[in-house]
Amino acid sequence: MEQFEIVKRYFKRLEAIYEGVQLSPGYNRECYDDDVMSFFIHCYHVRDWLIHDENFNISSREVDEYIDTHRALSVCTDLANGLKHCRLTRRTRTENQPHVSGRERLTSKFGDELSVMSCKYRVMSSNENIDALDLAKECVRLWDDFIIELA
Repeated sequence: MEQFEIVKRYFKRLEAIYEGVQLSPGYNRECYDDDVMSFFIHCYHVRDWLIHDENFNISSREVDEYIDTHRALSVCTDLANGLKHCRLTRRTRTENQPHVSGRERLTSKFGDELSVMSCKYRVMSSNENIDALDLAKECVRLWDDFIIELA
C-alpha cells in the first residue's frame, strides 16, 4: 500500500534525525521538525487508504475500532488532526489533544564544513510524556500487523 510506504520512509527520516543528520545549506532545523510532524500526519492517514483501497474489504468503523483499541494509534490520530487542523473540533480519542511538548537539539561541528544535528521530540498526551520515536515505532508496528492480518 503506497501510503504505508510513505509512512515507512518518513519513519526512516525520523530515525535519522534522532541518530544525527548532516546540516545541509538551506535546510534549517525547522525542516527536521516538519519531517517529524509529517510522519504523524501520514501515519494517521493510513486509515483512509485502508478504507478506500479496493484490495482491502474493511469499513471505516472496523479501522476506527482498531485505532481506538491501541493507545499509540489513538495518540497519533489526535496529534495528526491537531497538527493539520490547529485545534480539534471533533471528539478526541485521547483525554486531551496531544501536542509536541519538547524538542531537544544537539549540534556538533566537525571542522569548518561539517555540522551534525541530532534531535529528540516529546509528545504530551494527557499526563503522559512520550518519546516521539517510540510512539512512531509502535504506530508502524501496529499498522504493519493490521495490514498483514487483512491480507
